[in-house]
Amino acid sequence: MKPTLLGIFASLILTACATAQTYTITDIGVLKGDNESSGFWINTSGAVVGCSDTANSEGYPCTGTGPGQHAFYWTKSGGLKDLGTLPGGNISGAIGLNDSGQVVGYSNTSTGLLTEFNFIAFEWTSAGGMTNLGKLSGGDSSCAFEINSSGMIAGDSFVSSTVVDAASWTDNKIKSLGALPKGIFTAALDLNDDGEIVGESVFGYGPPFTSHGFEWTSAGGMKDLGTLSGGDTSIANAVNSSGIIAGQSNSGSVLYWHAVKWNSSDTIDDLGTLPGGTYSIAFGINDSSEIVGYGNISDNAAHAMLWTSTGGMQDLNDLIPANSGWVLINANAINASGQITGYGTKGGHNHAFLLAPANSP
Repeated sequence: MKPTLLGIFASLILTACATAQTYTITDIGVLKGDNESSGFWINTSGAVVGCSDTANSEGYPCTGTGPGQHAFYWTKSGGLKDLGTLPGGNISGAIGLNDSGQVVGYSNTSTGLLTEFNFIAFEWTSAGGMTNLGKLSGGDSSCAFEINSSGMIAGDSFVSSTVVDAASWTDNKIKSLGALPKGIFTAALDLNDDGEIVGESVFGYGPPFTSHGFEWTSAGGMKDLGTLSGGDTSIANAVNSSGIIAGQSNSGSVLYWHAVKWNSSDTIDDLGTLPGGTYSIAFGINDSSEIVGYGNISDNAAHAMLWTSTGGMQDLNDLIPANSGWVLINANAINASGQITGYGTKGGHNHAFLLAPANSP
């Protein structure tokens, strides 16, 4: 008997369900004395950097400016390591990490009322500890967001009391990358091993808030990546080795941000939302163009998401063991093996997590 068309479709659906990627979950935990944490980046070996803190009033770990937030470095074998702060400081966060174990982020250098918000970019290594990366002339603050395999760093720095330029560091020497025309706050948020840098340039805080994502190369300088059709806002958060960029944008027909992907020709695509949701944001991308971030669901709760070209946008909470006790809120980064870090709630607190594909060795 020949198979029916319905039977073929049913078989395909069952096969797809059977082969859908699922994940194991590891609680990265918190530093001593803290109860919240978030994982910001993960390298090829599965090491994670982030920040651990006491609970802050905003409800999201390591987003405030109160004391008690410290950068951490985590490995499966070594657990959590407190990276401390720059001399004189009491706040730090680790945002970027390469495969050599070089960590970058931010720290304050004094604790007075007026200088509490003046943060300085740092680089940390196991051999040398935390190094002050400095800032551009005219400004008080800087931040380092990511570091590539050659040690080039992407970040930003104030150049006056109100203007911020994108910046890069090579051999610990800072360089201004400038801004898009009329940009007042420009940040270089990620880079790849070819030195291609992406980020955002803010034009106005509004309302409405307006910004455009950018791509910077040494040969071409800074290029405006534009927005979805009719939109006024976009941000380029991450770039992979092929020059494919992940981020967010609104459009003339969509009030809220949608996760987007720019291909290697800088054509933008809307990645949509989670079922029942109205917004989504993409924070990380790997060399297989798997994208992670978060979006809301039908009850407006924020859930961590994974987007792939074959599966579209999926709620990561549907891909971890049932009754795990976790609600995954945000996924910040994904490595070449498909391991993911971010944060979610467990036992009433936000904790950093590591997801590993269940079929990985």
